[in-house]
Amino acid sequence: MTIAIIEDEEMAVQQLKARLQQVVPDADFVAIIDTVEEAVNWLNTRPTVDVIFLDIHLADGSCFAIFQQCRIDIPVIFTTAYDQYAIKAFEVNSIDYLLKPVRPERLQQAIEKFRRLTTRNQLIITEQQLQLITLELTKAPNYKRHFLIPYKDRLIPVQTDEFAWFEIKGGVVRGITFDKKHWLLEESLDELAEVVSPACFYRANRQFLISRKAIREIEYYFNGRFCLHLMPNPEEPVLISKAKAGNFREWMAG
Repeated sequence: MTIAIIEDEEMAVQQLKARLQQVVPDADFVAIIDTVEEAVNWLNTRPTVDVIFLDIHLADGSCFAIFQQCRIDIPVIFTTAYDQYAIKAFEVNSIDYLLKPVRPERLQQAIEKFRRLTTRNQLIITEQQLQLITLELTKAPNYKRHFLIPYKDRLIPVQTDEFAWFEIKGGVVRGITFDKKHWLLEESLDELAEVVSPACFYRANRQFLISRKAIREIEYYFNGRFCLHLMPNPEEPVLISKAKAGNFREWMAG
C-alpha cells in the first residue's frame, strides 16, 4: 500500500509511520509533506498513491486550502487533535477522521474501511456512515486529569490544570505548576503530549509543552519566530519556530 503523510509535526509523522507499519507491513511511504504549498505542488503532479493521511493544521495554514487549490481524487484519512472539523472533512474526499493521539484500534479500523471501500469501488461516505463517525467523535477523549507523583516517602496528587508547563532539561522531565512548584515526572515529554488535552496544552518545541493558561504575551521574534512570555517565567526562552507559527496562532485563536 502506497501512503502519503501530510503533517507538519515530525514527531507525529514518526508515530504515525510506526503504527501504520504495524497495521500495514507492506506500507510504502511515497511522500512526507508539511505545508499547504508543498502539498498543492505535489498533488498537481497527479501522483500515484493509494491513500493520504492528512493533518488539519499545517505549517503554513489549514489543510482545507489544499482542496480549494487543486482536485484530490485520492482517498483521504484525516488525523487531528480537534473534532470540530469532522463535518467539513467529509465534504471532501475523506473516508475517516482520526483524533490524536491516534489509537491503534482506530487506525486498524480506518485501514480496514479503506480496503473495504476500495474493494467495492465505493469511496464516498454515506449519510449513515457519517452519523456513526460523528457519534464516535462526540465521545470525549479520556485525557489525563490528575497526576500521582512520587515524592520522598509519599505520593502527591496534582491536577493537570495546575501545571503551567512541562519541560525536559538534561534528560529529566519536570512539571512546573502555577504556584512555581517543580515536580519530577516519570513520563517522557512525548508521552505527556499524548495524554494531556491538546486544546489546553501545546507542544511549543522539543523542550516545552505549555498550558494555554500560562501564556501572557506572544512576542514577534527573529526570523519569523515567536517568543512566548509565560507566568511563571521559565529560565529559558520558549520559542515557536517559523514553521509552527501559523499552527500556533490557529491553536491560540481556537
